[in-house]
Amino acid sequence: MKGIVVGAGGTTRELLRRLSTTWEITVVEQDRASLELARKIRPFRAVLGDGSSRIVLERAGLDTADALVAATNNDDVNLEVCRIGKSAGLTRIVAISADPERIPDYRELQIPAFSPDQLLARRLEEGLESRRVSSQSFARGRAEAIEFEVAESSSVRGRALKDLRARSWVVGTILRDDELLIPHGDTRFQPGDLVTVVGAGADFAEILRTFTAGEARFPLDHGKNLAVALEEKGLERTVAETSHLIKHSRATSLLLIQKDPDVIRDIDEKARQDRLVDMVNANSDGVETLTRLVKTGPERTLEQVTLSESIGIIVRSAPGGGAAGLWRARRIVAMARKTRRPVLISRGSHPYNRILVTARRTRAGRTAARTAIDLAVQNKSELMALATVDPVFLAAADAPQEARLAISFVREEAAVLGQPVKSRIRRGNPVRIFLETAREESDLLVLGVDPERKNRFQMGVVEHLAHRAKVSVLLVPSRE
Repeated sequence: MKGIVVGAGGTTRELLRRLSTTWEITVVEQDRASLELARKIRPFRAVLGDGSSRIVLERAGLDTADALVAATNNDDVNLEVCRIGKSAGLTRIVAISADPERIPDYRELQIPAFSPDQLLARRLEEGLESRRVSSQSFARGRAEAIEFEVAESSSVRGRALKDLRARSWVVGTILRDDELLIPHGDTRFQPGDLVTVVGAGADFAEILRTFTAGEARFPLDHGKNLAVALEEKGLERTVAETSHLIKHSRATSLLLIQKDPDVIRDIDEKARQDRLVDMVNANSDGVETLTRLVKTGPERTLEQVTLSESIGIIVRSAPGGGAAGLWRARRIVAMARKTRRPVLISRGSHPYNRILVTARRTRAGRTAARTAIDLAVQNKSELMALATVDPVFLAAADAPQEARLAISFVREEAAVLGQPVKSRIRRGNPVRIFLETAREESDLLVLGVDPERKNRFQMGVVEHLAHRAKVSVLLVPSRE
């Protein structure tokens, strides 16, 4: 996450102390001495100049910033900084009102402004750290009550309170689905829980690490095995990619679905299946292989087996070209939607050194982003979030703003796991844009699949990308 702070006074120094290290901060200030004083707190990029100048803010990285803070002791300067930030399309802007009487001026711009310094630092922190909802100091500043939301990737998710072994802080309440809970030792945290923690101010950093740190879990929320049907088409490449993915995720085994030898009467067919099994063993690279015997064709029974086994990912070979390939791609997308399991369309483009994910603020878009982040962490990969905007004559007026918000969501989620994110917003045909970018800049394309086919993206774009992409495609159904 990238933030620009204009002004290097006391509030900025307090803010630098409190913000997490996932933020890359640029400080704009005209006074060199103030910059040097702030540098004693933590490293940051310094830009010497007048923050009320658009040229100076652009030099500070306005076009790629996720947040802007106006923190000088001059309200005229701060207000101009806010105006420039709004005109640049920034959605996260906060400010100091040096004179409380000027707060209405900020309200006219719909910019939150705060005072004095210590209160300001706390409120700015809440505005920038999305998983920390609010905080309040008491006991003459020696204690603090902090409210957190337990995220999907949170390291406390599913853990019992007693397992946290807290010594100098306590969990006071949990708000879960509008029900207030007073937790006990066996209470387990769930995603979406609003947790209130009370502890010593000196332990702020430990509390923060405990409740905002994330962990890569994929694909355990779906299942622990990767399912492959014993079919001849592209099997060698598919098994090699499946084994690589198991070694670079939280999956444990390859589940091979094959026809029961006892129901095979044809000697040639039985010999062919034996050769395929040998091929799987030769290309599984030491990964544990489990077998599920079925009475009919393995590909036809994939969905049924998936619903009865702990399947984290269904692996399919590439659908092929032409109209038949598009029809098969649609069937694969429908399988992801029906089974609610991720489906990997294997094209052998592993290892996944570069992962591309669609940035969309839909249910499926958010799930795809979290999956891509997990895989990037597990594979130590470069991650790019790409948002598309329709051509001018088709796009809604707020489409560019929505694209920027979608990119910001991916960055926020990735920051919790310490995963850097490259981002890009492009205008034009989404199929063409994603095909070009996937071909030139990625080894794996991650796409979200909504449970129902309701919008244009789901009706065509996903199927066409699944069919025509030159790299492997992971289809991830929404879990929200």
